[in-house]
Amino acid sequence: MASIENIENFSNEQVFAESLPRFETVDFQKISKKFLTKSLIKIGLWFLLFAIGWGIMAYFQPNFLISLFIGIFMVVSFVFLIISAFLAQKKYGYALREKDILYQRGYIIHKVTVIPFNRIQHVSTSQSLLDKFFKIARLKLFTAGGHGSDISIPGLTPELANTLKEAVAKKLRGEYE
Repeated sequence: MASIENIENFSNEQVFAESLPRFETVDFQKISKKFLTKSLIKIGLWFLLFAIGWGIMAYFQPNFLISLFIGIFMVVSFVFLIISAFLAQKKYGYALREKDILYQRGYIIHKVTVIPFNRIQHVSTSQSLLDKFFKIARLKLFTAGGHGSDISIPGLTPELANTLKEAVAKKLRGEYE
């Protein structure tokens, strides 16, 4: 049962959107260029596999125009993927603020995710085999009720990923404000 003291101290003032902090003014930190290199190598490996498949198909395909159309479509698709990798690299960024962490990505559809520290359940880092080769890591932040990480920041140096992980963990424990 609510006490009279709690009822007397209750307030629920209106908050106007104009008075809220703006994430657009944040200086986002860029991720490592090694992530772009990793992306381009992955695209190149897929292109190689598709080119081998196309070569086998073209050899056994009696219709030259169909083989040519598929080959041109494949090259155009991979050129688009390469351009996309360069444009996406420019948009990746993260920022730590006093009460939250922000992550931006996307060049066609620009997305910014803001997660308050008080909503984070746990934080981890990970490295794939290619990440280890390029000496990069991924920081993953998990909130309640999600499946998988809510933010996954790629292309960080392992040292930076661990530093950010510890900083977020300290925020979660309330060790510094």
